[in-house]
Formats: sequence, structure tokens, C-alpha cells
Amino acid sequence: MAVALEELYQEIEPLYDIRLVTDSCFHKIIEWTHIVENPEFIKLLHGNELVFNAGLQYTSAAWLLDFVKRLIEAGAGGLVLSLHDGKNYSQEVLDYCNEKQFPLFAAGWNTPYIDIMRLFAAVLLKNEQRETNLNTALRNAIYYPENEAAYIHYFEYNGFYRNREYIMAVLSCNAYWEEDGNKRLQEIVRELHYLLEHEIIVEENGRLLIMVSEQGKEHLKKVLQKICASDSQVYVGIGTEVSGLRQLQESYEHAMTAYQLTKTAIEKNILVYEELGLYKILSDIRHPELGESFVEEVLGGLIRYDEQNGTDYMKILEAFFRYDCSILHTSKAIYCHKNTLNYKMNKVKEILGYDIMNNENRARIMTALYFMKMRP
Repeated sequence: MAVALEELYQEIEPLYDIRLVTDSCFHKIIEWTHIVENPEFIKLLHGNELVFNAGLQYTSAAWLLDFVKRLIEAGAGGLVLSLHDGKNYSQEVLDYCNEKQFPLFAAGWNTPYIDIMRLFAAVLLKNEQRETNLNTALRNAIYYPENEAAYIHYFEYNGFYRNREYIMAVLSCNAYWEEDGNKRLQEIVRELHYLLEHEIIVEENGRLLIMVSEQGKEHLKKVLQKICASDSQVYVGIGTEVSGLRQLQESYEHAMTAYQLTKTAIEKNILVYEELGLYKILSDIRHPELGESFVEEVLGGLIRYDEQNGTDYMKILEAFFRYDCSILHTSKAIYCHKNTLNYKMNKVKEILGYDIMNNENRARIMTALYFMKMRP
């Protein structure tokens, strides 16, 4: 339940004596409004509020600078201050707000704050209803694509037309869950609302489902890559681009496949489905038991030998294939003398009962190892 400050300013600027004095609104998302006169009450803010102040205590630039600093520390989304008796903002205050990307507005002495707050509530309610409708539409498009009546109207009414191209992504950061929820996930939601355009973001089962239209595809990848690069606890899967709303389920399923592989097979916290290579093919196998049966057929004997004898031949085989079946490179990587490694690899061949360097067998072993990495 929030509204972009730019959107709110566009609504109130033609009607009331309020002007933005900082460089911009800095893409702030506002969740509520409050009138705060005494600086001591700032600590009671929850964050992302647009704060109104009548300016009665504004006696000096030092007082205002301290007031602004407290608001920023409390996570406020902006300040509207009434100016009277010839008062104005000092350059020091303006420079500080621009540096901290904190929106600052100047209001006339007779500006009716109550009317503005009522208007904000109406805009917020409208946005909340729009968001609820679009969230429901996205869920229906993903889970019940054949029932177009459950989502097409809401999408097209809000500019998401049926025959355009769309792409889905899935994001989580479960490491940040606490008793009172996942504040990091909510921060990311706000950040994505700042950075993306024409998007829908739904929170479901601790994950974000993100949809953008064709214009935002490359930008979406860049934004998510930047978030993942700065936070290793964020995991993202990006699906394929699809033509039309009825294909959203396909993009979602591909995004989920890429997302799940970040947790299992591939040591990266962001994956794009189109770049998964062999994993993309294996993930389309609809019956997991086929993969398990194949692993048993190719590597079952070696797995059981390790279990029964306390050996680590499976780890050695995995390392051997990870380093392109090179005795030299593998021995360096696992700190094992190459003669010792040669002996162990011969033992692996003996246990498996086939030549692991035969091209067909190499392909079978690699595929089995891929299946094993994909296990949840």
C-alpha cells in the first residue's frame, strides 16, 4: 500500500501552493502522511511517510538541518514545510537534502494540509485497488492461463495489452526472515518500484514474482544483476520472454527453474533460463524418477561403494570431470599427487565396470552429475 511521491506531487502541485525545492523526488515511495511539529516525535515514525510541518518552530537553518537529519534517520520519505515571514531554505539545507536524496517541499503559509492529506488518502486507495487487481490478475495468468476472463480485463485496463511481450522473474532473500517478517524483501520491493517501469510485483510464499513488459526486459536484468551483486543472500531466476499474456505461465515456470538451480546445481545467485545450457534441457523432464533411475544406472555402483567403504570416489570423479578430465589439473585442485590420483581413477573405472573416457560414457557421466546437482 504505497504511492510514488512523483505521482502524488503531480496531483497536488496544480491545486495547492506547494513547490519542490530539491533536485527531484528521488523516486521515493510514500506509504502514509503525518503532521510532525516537535522533533521529539520523529522517533515514532515507521518510515516512508511524507511529513508535513507548519514551520512554527523553524527559527534557523541549524534547527531545520537537525530536523531533516532526524527525519532521514527515521526513514521518512520527504518533508513539506510551510514558509512564512519571508523565510526560505538555506543553501546548506538544500545541498544536504540533495546529497542524501531527501525530497523537500516549500508550502505557502495558508496551504491546507488536511485537504492534501485527504487527497493523498484517495490516491493511495486508488493505487491499492489497482495493485490488488493486478496482483490477482498475475496469479490467475500464471496458474489458470486458459481462463482469460480472470485476468485480461485487469491487465489491459492498466496498459498491459494481451499481445505484447513479457518476461517473468522470481526473487527471494530468505536469510533475512525474522519474527516480524522480512524487512529486506520489502526494501527490495520498494527499490524495484523505484527502478522499474510498467511492472507488477507480487509477494508469494516469501518470494517476489516480477513481471515487466518488453520495453523493460534488458533493464530488468541489469537491475536484478546489480541487486544480486551487492547482496549474496538474494537469489533470482529470470525466465524467457513470451509473446502475450497467455504465455506468462511459461515464462514463470522457466524463471522458477532458473531460481531453483541457484539453490542447488549452480553456484550463482542469479540465473537466466536462456543461459542454462544442458540444465535447460534436463529441467524440462517432467518425471524426476527418470533422472534418479539414470543416476542409478550410470553411477549407482560407485555411490554404494563409497557408502559401504567410507571412500570418496564420487567426489574424486566429480572433480575429475569439473577439471575437463585432466589428471594434472584435478590433482592440483584437490591437492592429490598425480600418481595417487591415477591409481584412484583406475579404481573408479574398476568399480563402475566401464571405460569412463569413452565419449558416450563421458556424456552419460556428465548428464548423471548434472541430475545429481539438480536435486533439491
